[in-house]
Amino acid sequence: MDALSRLIAIEEIRQLKCRYFRHMDMRDWQAMGEVFTRDVRFDCSEGSITTTLAGERQGEGGPITQGRDAVMAWISGAFADRTCCHHGHGHEITIVGETEATGIVAMEDFILSADRKTMLLNAAGHYHERYRFEDGAWRIAEVKLTRLFVDEPGATS
Repeated sequence: MDALSRLIAIEEIRQLKCRYFRHMDMRDWQAMGEVFTRDVRFDCSEGSITTTLAGERQGEGGPITQGRDAVMAWISGAFADRTCCHHGHGHEITIVGETEATGIVAMEDFILSADRKTMLLNAAGHYHERYRFEDGAWRIAEVKLTRLFVDEPGATS
């Protein structure tokens, strides 16, 4: 891949991740499904686990979900009575072939109750991703969410 094609692919992937965040926050589940490959793997096994400065792991793991329909069912179900705001920063994207790329995106999210007044979670971490060119567009093929911190001031069990 020549330099210009590589830069275009990187920008398309950055835009892809921006759409992911916007569709998630706007609860546009149909459009959000289009950012994923058909066989996407979404790994939240470390999504709520943090490591203290002393090296101790805290928190609980989440699910690993396979396939676009299953991932979208899980996400839309998890946010059925919540609203959110996601920020993505510092996209590190590496093109590894004509149709494959990897990336790490720093993130912070705010998750609130349905009334948008009670903060349920504020967390930050990274999306570790693999992208694939499928059906004429770059799509997210694999996601692993890791966290630096998780604050749940209004969470209920």
